[in-house]
Amino acid sequence: MATDCPQILSSKEIYRGRVFDVTIDTIRQSDRTYERETVHHPGSAVIVPVFEDGTIALIRQYRHPAVRYLLEVPAGKLKRGEAPEEAAARELEEEVGFVAGRLEKLSEFFVSPGFCEEKMWVYLATKLTETQQQLEEDEVVEIVRVPFSQALSMITTGEIEDAKTIIGVMLTAPRIGPSMLEADYPAV
Repeated sequence: MATDCPQILSSKEIYRGRVFDVTIDTIRQSDRTYERETVHHPGSAVIVPVFEDGTIALIRQYRHPAVRYLLEVPAGKLKRGEAPEEAAARELEEEVGFVAGRLEKLSEFFVSPGFCEEKMWVYLATKLTETQQQLEEDEVVEIVRVPFSQALSMITTGEIEDAKTIIGVMLTAPRIGPSMLEADYPAV
């Protein structure tokens, strides 16, 4: 196991975009020198909104890299200098049209650390109060509210295949009451 700290010898920007940037980094570790392509992203806030009636709000939207519509929990990119909890509150209101009376951090994780520095912070949002959606110009979303137990089932059947949603829902399950997990709700 390598114990010495790798040294970045150089970093060359090869792409600058609206959502992320890409560099090629030259790294020295022990007696080896190698290159890595790195995607730079400021991170994202992920929100699992659970309502008093036992439902969860999901977003259905087209995801071009997947070439299909996906069901996801609300999420969004952090703005420069913005704390993850602030981004979670902002994104919940923008995408779903609700503010949370309580935001509880569930976890944080790297999305794909083999090539991307993006980190996601996952929050459980409860005590929700309706306001108004404030979608960005290029956001076309449909809000889908389903019973929490159904969201869990949709993970096992493959209807939900987005990793941040799977992680968020699975981390939320132990924090909510058993009645929400065991209820036999009709399909929405």
